[in-house]
Amino acid sequence: MRKPFIVANWKMHKTVDESVKFVKAIRDQLPDPQEVEVGIAAQAFSLYPMAQVVGKSGLQIIAQNAAAEYSGPYTGEISLRGLHDLGSRYAMLGHIERRRLFGENNAAVSQKVKAALQIGVTPIICTDETMVQKEVNGEIHYVFQQLMSVLHGVSLDQIRRVVISYEPSWAVGVGQHANAALAEEGCRMIRRTIADNYTYEIADKIRILYGGSVNPDNIKEIMAKPDIDGALIGRASLDVDNFLKMVNYAKNEEAQLAKQAPAKKK
Repeated sequence: MRKPFIVANWKMHKTVDESVKFVKAIRDQLPDPQEVEVGIAAQAFSLYPMAQVVGKSGLQIIAQNAAAEYSGPYTGEISLRGLHDLGSRYAMLGHIERRRLFGENNAAVSQKVKAALQIGVTPIICTDETMVQKEVNGEIHYVFQQLMSVLHGVSLDQIRRVVISYEPSWAVGVGQHANAALAEEGCRMIRRTIADNYTYEIADKIRILYGGSVNPDNIKEIMAKPDIDGALIGRASLDVDNFLKMVNYAKNEEAQLAKQAPAKKK
């Protein structure tokens, strides 16, 4: 079974004080980390103070970006070595806003992914819906071109240690309702792409998240889809109550079903 993974992407929101207060407010109300993994991708200057107050909650403190180089004359960049020393197990790489606003291309993201894997930080690789047709064993398959370009040179052993986030451009940052059926289709095709280029065993185990207008109203429907293993959540994750509703989607559903169940006769 693939463990669900719910990740907040705070982008350039929240000060250090606001970030720490948020963690303190949620850390005792998170689901069992053995059942659902929860993480927050915050601004770099907040990662260490947030990590100091996580306690035993299992909350993952995640970097929103990182450099391909571990050290050197790269003013303003974020070192994967520093993230590893901090205890950050994950780094989000290739987000659509990094591509649109800062010109990151597939080659740059690929270098970052390999550097993260080399030092022991798990990359959460963000990819859009760009596809090309490819013939596989006499059948036409749709291959996620951006993703496979980023994964070029990633070995069979390394691919087992990545997380993928599907971010269709039509759904990121637009505030419209996410379409669960389209989200599932995209994640299913990503899994098939991984199977075609690696193995079906690996494809079955790798976690694929969906990112794009996820909120408390649609997360249960999205998470019910068989090929969606989690969510990368933007604006809806900034509010404590909303975030807790989303990370506890399974528990909330069980409670709702219990309320609806007829009372047993004595």
